[in-house]
Amino acid sequence: MKKSNKQEKTIAAHFPDAVKWRRDLHRCPQPAWLEFYATGLVAEKLSEWGYDIRLGREIIADGKQLLLPDANKLEAEYNKAIAAGIKEKFIAPAKGGFTGVVGVLQGDLPGPTVAFRFDIDANEVDETTDVAHRPLREGFASENPGYAHMCGHDAHTAMGLLLAQYFAENREHIKGTIKFIFQPNEENLSGAAAMAAQGVMEDVDYLLGGHVGLSLNKLGQVSFNVHSFMALSRFEVTYTGRPTHAAVRPDEGKNALLGSCAAITNLYAIARHGLGASRINVGTHQAGTTWNVIPDKASFRMETRGVTNEINEYMVKKSFEVLEGAARMYDLQVAIKPAAIALSGENSPAMVEMGTKVAQTLPWVTEIVQSSAFNASEDVTVLMEQVQRRGGQVLFALFGTPVYGGHHNAAFDVDETVIKNGAEFFASMYSAVVEK
Repeated sequence: MKKSNKQEKTIAAHFPDAVKWRRDLHRCPQPAWLEFYATGLVAEKLSEWGYDIRLGREIIADGKQLLLPDANKLEAEYNKAIAAGIKEKFIAPAKGGFTGVVGVLQGDLPGPTVAFRFDIDANEVDETTDVAHRPLREGFASENPGYAHMCGHDAHTAMGLLLAQYFAENREHIKGTIKFIFQPNEENLSGAAAMAAQGVMEDVDYLLGGHVGLSLNKLGQVSFNVHSFMALSRFEVTYTGRPTHAAVRPDEGKNALLGSCAAITNLYAIARHGLGASRINVGTHQAGTTWNVIPDKASFRMETRGVTNEINEYMVKKSFEVLEGAARMYDLQVAIKPAAIALSGENSPAMVEMGTKVAQTLPWVTEIVQSSAFNASEDVTVLMEQVQRRGGQVLFALFGTPVYGGHHNAAFDVDETVIKNGAEFFASMYSAVVEK
């Protein structure tokens, strides 16, 4: 598909629609495995534009929805999406937490399968009520208490829809297959693995994705040499002991609280890896029921990270030694339940080079940042690894925008122009891929 004035005009012409979609998503945020509003909005648009849409268990592997919310919450958020105007036929397959959408458009000409991935989930946080906050001032702040789009995934989803509409309007020029992956549960880092386990990536030759903001805080900035994706593993740990009266017969108890505290203390004592950054954190800890009972249950959530997969594997191995050692020390049972995974990941060098050349042709690009450290975890790396393992190529780009309040901050916001910028880049990148 050759770049043309038609391409630029089409994307620009629909940009106001994309702003509306972003604001609708911002107004109706839902987090991991509850993204019924985003699923329904995306599915309806893709269906309207002639995409073959795939939903529910077609794209999410049963049993892979780690930390799935309880049935009451799933039902409540499903009903909220319908009350907000989503047509039930587009989310019925997602009931039970099988959220997300895959849209496929088959071209008339032979060519590769090119996939575009966009994440759709919100954060579990309340949006600020500061009157200076633009979404509040302009009437599109979150209407779902406890949830808000504070990382830009609403902008990502709108960017994907803007791009999808462009391809639908230029279908006669498509070579091969275009696949849109609107992925749930990036924030808890298990949505990509659930899609990968269902075979969503098996036919993909090229995978493109990206993120707004982060280290790029000016419109017109782009970066393709994105590095330092941190591999991550998350676990729910539960110790089980024996309760007893804390004063009458403490010797008969098996104190799960003491065991978990010993484990947590020694997790932080694991020697950091000498060949690169490594991290460990315990984010929550619950134990006990009352003053005078030896606690027989204790649980916590922990994570390890490493700048490479090997370093993270070292941290996981050492963590398991600590967790199991604490159980033996206090004569407890320990259950370690995986909760999320992300890999380190690297962009394909040829795609970085191609992205740089494409960016040099785009009028809105003011700076190509030569190197950008991600310094966090992103489960797109699970999808990237699957494509690269099969000989395909991947590119995860960063798009500059002012970020008001900062990522995951209650006052987060972006300049919506970044939606158009990203869509235009991806459209031009597609042309470069299929015409090389």
